[in-house]
Amino acid sequence: MTSDSNTSGNLELSERLALAERVMGHVFTDRKLLRSALTHPSAVEAKDPASFYERLEFLGDSVVGLFIAEEAFRRYPELPEGGLTRIKVSVVAGSVLAQVARELGLEDALIVGRSERGTGRRGLTSALENTYEALTAALYLDAGAEAARVWVLRTLGPLISEDAADSPENPKSVLQEVLQARGETPAYRIEGEQGPPHDRQFTAVVEVAGEVLGVGVGRTKKEAEAHAAAAAVAEL
Repeated sequence: MTSDSNTSGNLELSERLALAERVMGHVFTDRKLLRSALTHPSAVEAKDPASFYERLEFLGDSVVGLFIAEEAFRRYPELPEGGLTRIKVSVVAGSVLAQVARELGLEDALIVGRSERGTGRRGLTSALENTYEALTAALYLDAGAEAARVWVLRTLGPLISEDAADSPENPKSVLQEVLQARGETPAYRIEGEQGPPHDRQFTAVVEVAGEVLGVGVGRTKKEAEAHAAAAAVAEL
């Protein structure tokens, strides 16, 4: 059951579903899947997990990651693991998925409640990212892996670039993306410092929900945090 305002804009539900199908190039056999993939939690009163996109988003995150990793692996047979990881992270970043969804026109297909509309562009960006992943999962379930692969590579394939493999890796960004996929956020704190002012060393830790994931030491707080993030990425 939807809330008092289950859409963001003037389009009827049927028009939103049809818009998403046109964008994806697929008419869904199970339109309940499609509707769920487009529905933000704010737009439903009864929080049935099947009525909004979070469960599909969970599956879609893995499906998108698989196809991008597979394509990078196939395109660049000489690249080591680190380079392939940087390519994947650059493509599946939340901000990238949101931008792609926006450019495809999926913003008009979203089913969002009044409360979420008040969050502004930041809330919409998150919703677009989640919807892209949820739609991918819905397509995967409705039409199979090959249809989902074609969709992912059509929309994200052009963003796969070997240049990303050569870019300096930012451990904090990598850790942020890894944890974001799990619905978690890292927190950094400086645990200690030692040495004279001209040769100071800082010790930083990165935690999630109070659990230490990594420890790092550096000559600046920023460097220490980066080393802590790198340790956490290695551990994960």
